This record gives sequence, structure tokens and C-alpha cells, in this order.
Amino acid sequence: MNMLDAGQSVNKLKILIVDDSELNRELLASMLEDEYEIYQVENGKKAIDILEKSREEFKLVLLDMNMPVMDGYEALSIMKRRKWLDRLPVIVISAEIGGESVRKAYELGASDYFVRPFNESIVSRRVRNTITLYDNISSNFNDAVMMLSTIFFRILKIDLKADTYEIIEHGDNDPLRECFQKESISECLMGLAEEGYIHEEDYKEYVEFCSIEHLKRIFSDGSQYASLQYRRVIDGEYRWISMEIVRSTEYREDNQQVVMYVRDINDDYIKLLQMAMSHTLDSVGIVSANVSQGICLSFAGKKEELEGREGQSIDSYIEMISKMIPVDELRKNFCQKFSQKNMLKTFHEGKTDISMDTAFACSKEAQVSVLRVNVDMARNSFSKEIGVVLHFTDITAGYLVENVPQKIYQKNYENIIIIDANRKKMIKTDILSSVLSEYLKREELYEGWTSYDSQKDVVDSECEKFKKCVELSAIEEGLCKDKQYSFTVHEIDETGEVRLKRYSYIYVDKRLNIIVGVREDITEFSEKDVLVGGYNRRGFIRNTERFLNAASDRTQYAVLFFNIKNFKAVNELFGVENGDVVLQNIYKTLKYSRLAPVIVARVESDHFVCLIDKKNLDFAELTKVCENKFCKDGKRMNLIIRCGIFYVEDEPMKISGMIDRAKLAKKYITDEYVQPYMIYDDSMQAAYVDKAKLTGELQEGIAQEQFKVYYQPVIDAKTGKIASAEALIRWIHPEKGFISPGLFIPAIEEDGHISELDFYVLKKVWQFINERYEKNKFVVPVSVNLSWMDFYDEAMMETIIKEIDQFKEVGREYMTRFEITETSYAAIRENRSDILESLRIRNTKILLDDFGSGFSSFGMLQDYDFDILKIDMSFIRKMEENPKTKSIVRNIIGMAHEMDIETVAEGVETEEQVRFLKQSGCDYIQGYYYSRPLPEDEFIEFLEKESLKN
Repeated sequence: MNMLDAGQSVNKLKILIVDDSELNRELLASMLEDEYEIYQVENGKKAIDILEKSREEFKLVLLDMNMPVMDGYEALSIMKRRKWLDRLPVIVISAEIGGESVRKAYELGASDYFVRPFNESIVSRRVRNTITLYDNISSNFNDAVMMLSTIFFRILKIDLKADTYEIIEHGDNDPLRECFQKESISECLMGLAEEGYIHEEDYKEYVEFCSIEHLKRIFSDGSQYASLQYRRVIDGEYRWISMEIVRSTEYREDNQQVVMYVRDINDDYIKLLQMAMSHTLDSVGIVSANVSQGICLSFAGKKEELEGREGQSIDSYIEMISKMIPVDELRKNFCQKFSQKNMLKTFHEGKTDISMDTAFACSKEAQVSVLRVNVDMARNSFSKEIGVVLHFTDITAGYLVENVPQKIYQKNYENIIIIDANRKKMIKTDILSSVLSEYLKREELYEGWTSYDSQKDVVDSECEKFKKCVELSAIEEGLCKDKQYSFTVHEIDETGEVRLKRYSYIYVDKRLNIIVGVREDITEFSEKDVLVGGYNRRGFIRNTERFLNAASDRTQYAVLFFNIKNFKAVNELFGVENGDVVLQNIYKTLKYSRLAPVIVARVESDHFVCLIDKKNLDFAELTKVCENKFCKDGKRMNLIIRCGIFYVEDEPMKISGMIDRAKLAKKYITDEYVQPYMIYDDSMQAAYVDKAKLTGELQEGIAQEQFKVYYQPVIDAKTGKIASAEALIRWIHPEKGFISPGLFIPAIEEDGHISELDFYVLKKVWQFINERYEKNKFVVPVSVNLSWMDFYDEAMMETIIKEIDQFKEVGREYMTRFEITETSYAAIRENRSDILESLRIRNTKILLDDFGSGFSSFGMLQDYDFDILKIDMSFIRKMEENPKTKSIVRNIIGMAHEMDIETVAEGVETEEQVRFLKQSGCDYIQGYYYSRPLPEDEFIEFLEKESLKN
């Protein structure tokens, strides 16, 4: 679509889409055409040609960066050079989040960027907000220019680096407007002198001042303002003219933007008054004073509290209004900077202006405002006294936006809240931009959990947690410990679906106790499998439940569970990285097979699950899918994949139950070479343990202490003495008896309650250690396993940190250790690795558990400095069967020691294994050879015997 092809619309704002991909243009057009009139071109040259003729008609340009003929960078450079970007915003289209191309686009003047593939809600909101922001700026700008045009007969925006300019206003009273026809600003200014318009006595000073190099030096040295008074011919006679140049807010080293104002100042009073005009257009208070005499002359403005009395001394006035500054340090600095003595000193040093940004609060109840205080000074040419204009500009909105940490801008949060903690007031908003000034008017009382619209959506079981976490005292306490305070809760959305939400808080200004809080949906993050890029178990369960609830006949679907037989052999034969490739390939094979799965996920290690329509369940195709192979570097391996099938029943059932039944059916496959699949039937029911019921009994089990902590000793390989222990959980059910951790831990983790169990174990371990210390008994450090979910439970993490601090006070901080698996670390390293660091700096050791069992173990060691590495028992058990395994274990130990990481071998059972590990330099040994996991009373006996040895 070109300019002639645009559909007719009435009163619609115009947007120009520039992209060489017709598909991308049409996608964006379809998202925006209901609200805007869309024009499309396929390269930057056509866009420049159109904008050259009619850019005033457009409200926004959406610009792709990579195009033929003329790419987006060149087009953006031309628009910047021609000063179009001041009135016309550009949002660039990029294929990457952040990165060099986006940084370059921002440097060229882009307002924002979209990432492909497009998200319609993000596109619509950002387009609307950008247009609104520029409309507000443009409206204010036009009003200001109209007012200024009655005072100034020329206003120019100048780029000193490029020696170019843009005419903002040529007033009707400018007699020399025809002289400004050249492209170079230096040629225009020097032309006035060369053509005899400047008085001969002022000629030299004018030429030296207007030298482009001189102006560059002034502003590159940090000056905000420069002025020159000279005489120029107007209507046949010489009149005094003032040329005032103000440093633009856009000024950068590579973009030296300034604004020049030129006006007639023959009247000395007008001269003094107008010197401050560039600052006072939006002032909330203006004070005129005589610095030489040290008295205030007059007051004007919107804020009565900034007014004094005529004849009041400058120092007493400054002292009076400084009482509204809530921070002692800022108050003292303010009084010193704007004292009569400092103003005179500054003026005599050759500077005519003073500026400071500071916060003001008229009373404890009043909203804090950040005001920019400017002073402009000039000497009266008749009285020789120094006059001054003090003006106060409210920059609160801009200050808040500018000081919020950049990472707040990198996501689309559902809600944003700004809290004035001193006054217990808040402002709710959905966007951080200069439009925030509108939200500042909607201040309301912060009353804990009732202040959040989302509180009514929090699931019942987490309401008390939510109430505690959003208390202002809890937020402030959390921010005192770390730079960011956050917690997660589950909420029910409008469709009845449970979503995981994270609330995060950061200081905007710690001195003023201003806090910004955000709420984001991290459900998708918690449901993603890092390796294959698709769903994990949690994601499969939630999305399958949603799909089946909406299905007209759920019995038309089946759940398929796939398992790669002996997958660890792939890692051993081809290496871990190629093992990852195998898993990615199998995921793609399932996703794009003729089984046409509705949903597919990797639920754990080498296990996959699919929801399919039964009409697509072609058993020949299923058999073909299960016959997979992998070839690399001349090596070839046939992959045996087995599949269990569960036909979805009409009666309600948890998705986890369907997965478990399909998994159980897989175990009944008799010969995977003949038939690699099996369908679940009622005969298998007796072997099925309902995990859903187990999770429902979790709270009761914890309350009744059915869960018991067992301790497995870890032995020092050199001395043979106990060095530490690992805490393991066991469930002794009153009816079911001993329940395997392999059953209840995954079930509790799926339901999102693993943190309760982990915390239970942790408290028992702390209690055990403290009791041993109080009795002056021998005790060793104990490691506790943490799930990735624990790191998102802010209350739990706070308690851990607090307890470790208490341990540190009595010298016991080293007694508690934490084990995390590589899967957990992969899930937390983007957002919560700072918690690990908080533990480490308190001398708490961090262990990487099950090293080698996953798919990116070595990458973990690059990313984080673990204290201890635990070699997975699968390696230890195969050492006697496979000579390669011994080489792997020996090299793992050597590699760890090179990185100053100690090693623990897990699952050691034989004397031969112990001998080999000692010879290989392994630091610690854990396994049945020395001791099975022991209940607490037996572990105490073990410690007593060890104590006698020591």
C-alpha cells in the first residue's frame, strides 16, 4: 500500500509503516487500522520522500531497520539531521531485545522499539502512549512558542556539532528573516556582520561570540546558558539586541543541541525580565530580587507557599522555604547555594545563573514535589546593581521517570504503584512516562493489602501471606536488606485460571523514601523449559486443563507419555551438549509429527508428554516416532522411545493424574521393539498411587509431623571422619506407611507447595543444630536441598537470611549449607541469583547437586562460583562397568579443584569405588558404604561415636 492506496478515514490519526516485508506491514496495519489511518512503504527512501512533502500530517512512523535501497539507520539519520524527530516520533522494529541495533537506533533519536514477533496489546499500547506523549509535548511547545513570539523575533534550534539549525519561530517583527536562508548557522550569523547590520563597536565581540567553535567550547565545558548584548540596525537605527543561547535537554557530546533566542532589549527592565523567560514558562513560582541590596522585590506563581513578603531579605526568604525540604543534607546545601553571598560570588566569577533540583514538602501531609530552582542574574546598566529572577519549576514527574531503575522499563508490567512511604500515600499508574504528571494528581492513602485491586484475586490459601508481604513495614524492611524486595502469589484471573504473579519493589529515592512497586505475570516463565523452549510439566498441566475445560467432548483426547530408554548412554557416548541436541530434536519430532499434538512438553530430563486428538492417534505413525536415531562424528545410536497412553475420561481428573497413568502404562510394555507403546486400563489401577491425594494431605502431614528428617553422613576422604551431612525428607504415612520421595516430592512440586516442605526441613535442621550446640555436643554442618520455587518465596528467603545472620552472631553460619540442582539454578539465575550471593557473603556454602545428571552442568560452573560440586551417583555406579566413566569422574574432580571447588561423590557403595575416589583426589564421600540416611536418633548415635574418635 502506498500513499495513494491508503483507505479513506474520517478524523483518524495517520501512521506511516516502513518495512520491506509486506507480511510485517500487513500484520501491523491489521493491529492498528481500526484506530489509525495507515500508510505503507517498503524502504527508507520512499519514507523520506513522503515525509519531505507532508510530514506534518503524520503522528508516528514505525520503521524497520534492515531494508534494501535505504535502511532504517540511514532514514533515521536523515530525519535527525533535518530536525524532524522533535515533532515526529519514530518507533523502530527490531528482531532482538536490546543489543547493538536498538542502542544505535536510540542514539539516532528513536522513541521506542518493537520486537518481532509482534504482540498486539504491546503494539497498541506503545503506539497510543507515544502519540499521546508527543501530542502533549507538541501542544505545550506550540503554546510556549506562540507566547514567546510576542517577545522574541527569532528562535532557533541549533546543532553546534553539525553547524545546522532549525527555525522554531520567525516573529512578525523580525526585519532580517530573509538573512536566514543558508544551511549553515555560522554562515547566517557571520553574514549579518559582513553585511553591516552590527554596530562597529560591537562587531569584534559579536564575531568572536558567534564563532561556532567558541559556542562549542562554552557548552562542552558544562555551561547551561550564554548571552550577548549588541547593537544592530532595526528600521534604520541601532537598537540593543540580546542573543541568548540555552543548553537543550537533548544536549549530548555527539548531538550538541542548543536553543537561541533573539529579542530587542532597548528597555533595560525588559532586558532583565526576559533573560529568565526561557526558564519561567512553566514555573510554579517566580521571585524578583536585588542581590546587591539583598532584598526580595516581588513574588508571583501558582504555589502560595513559595511566596514571601516584599522587602524581605533574600537569606531569610531562602531560610524560610528551605524548611519545606525534608532532607537535612539537601536543606543545608540549598541555603548555601542560594544565599546572597554565594549569588554575588557566582556573578563576580562571570556566571549569571545558578540551578539546583531538590524535593519540597509543604507539610507532612502534602505530596513531595521535586522542584528545579533556577537563578538568572544581570547587572542593571544604569544603577550598576545586580538584579535576579528566581524561578521554581515542578519536575516531579520527569524526576520519578528518570530515577526509576532502567529494568522497570524493560517489561510490560500489569500495574505500577509509586509509594511515598513517609506519608503512607501512593499513586497507581500503568505507564512510566512524562504523562505521569496526570497520575500525580490522583494520590490516595496506602492501606496495605486493601490498596491493591488484585488482592481480591489472590487464592485463599495465600491471602495471609499477601497481606503480610505488602505491609509497608515489610516492604521497607526488605529494601533495607537488599536493593530489591519481591514475592510471588497465585491469583485467579477473570477466566478462573490460576496465574503466578510477582510483586517487586525498588527505591526511586531512598532519602525521600519513595518506592516504586510493580506487578508482573510470570506464569509463562515458570512454565517454560529452558532447554527445548517449550512447556515444562507445570505449563503442560495448566494449558491442558484450560484446553480440556473448554472442549465440548474431552473424551476425544489422549495423553501420551514418552521416555527415552537409557538416555544417559547418549550423554556418555556423544557428550552433554549433543545430549541436549537429541532432546531438542525429539521435542521437534513430537511437535511436528503427524500425530499433530495440541500441546507438547518436556516434563523432566528425558520425559515428554503430549495431548493429542484421538482421531490423529495413528499407531503406525506413533511407532515411527518412537524409532529415532542420532548420528554425530561417525557415531550412530538408535534411540528407543517408549510411550504410555491414557484416554481422557469424561469424569473430572487432575492432569497430573492423567500423566501418571500414562507413565504407568509405559511400564507395562513387554517388548518395545515389537510395540513401543501401551494403553492404560483399569487392571493397572492397583499399581497407581494418586499423587493429587498426597498433595492434599501435605498440610496435615506437616502439622502431625509425619515427615521425618533423615541425615546421611558425608565422610572426609582423607581422614575417614564425618565432615558434614545431607538432610533428606521421609514421609511415614499413618495409613500408607513409607511413601517414596520419588512419588510425593514431584507431586508437591507440581502443586507449587514444595517451599512449605523445604522450609519444614530447614527449621528441623536449625532446631537440631541449635540443640546440639546448647548441650555442648559434637555436630557437623548440614546441607538442605532448595527448590527453584523457594527463591521466589520472599518470606521464606527473608527468614533464611535472618536466621543465618543470627547464626553468624554466634559463629555458626557455616553450619547450614544449601544444595541446588542445575535445573533449579537455570530457573533462578536470570532473576534470583542475588539470593545465592546474599547467602554466600554470609559464609554459607552453596552446593551444586547431581552434577552430570542434567544437560548443561559445565555451563553452570562458568556462570556461578559454587563451593562444592556433588558428582551424581549414576557416574559412581557405572565406574566398575565402564572404564570411560572412571576417566570422566577423575577429570571432573581435577577440573573442580582447578576452580577451587571441592567435590563430593554420591551413592558410593563398594570398597573399590572408595579406593578409586581417594586415589583421584575426591574430597568427600557420601553413600551406603559408610552409612545409609539415618533418622535423627540414630544420627545422634553416629555423631557420638564420631565424637569419641575426634
